[in-house]
Amino acid sequence: MFGTKGLALAGRVRPHPFDVSVDDRGRVLVVRVQGEVDAATAPQVGETVNRLLGERRSVVLDLERVDFMDLHGLAVVIRATRKARKEGGSFAIARPAPCVRRLVGLVHAEGELRVLPDGTDPLHAA
Repeated sequence: MFGTKGLALAGRVRPHPFDVSVDDRGRVLVVRVQGEVDAATAPQVGETVNRLLGERRSVVLDLERVDFMDLHGLAVVIRATRKARKEGGSFAIARPAPCVRRLVGLVHAEGELRVLPDGTDPLHAA
């Protein structure tokens, strides 16, 4: 019934390779995450964020280039938010990718997280 002639198949989009980097901008540390944040990679994100929060610095987690996030990644973000509140630190997420926004909405965690307004440069967070 359906032949391949004339049928264009959508190309698979390659995810970004997983990476966590820190950009020290003086008054704020920007943690940039790209790729998939799941059970295998969330611990690396968590270790980085926790270490920086322990230094009593303002931390912004830039999630613009995240291709996928599961509950492990969301748990890292929520724990960091709670740690910052408890210890008087500053933590926010910036430019959450659509998949992150969807996950936050699915679990109704919008009120729990400090999210910078759309398009806000992480450097204006602290």
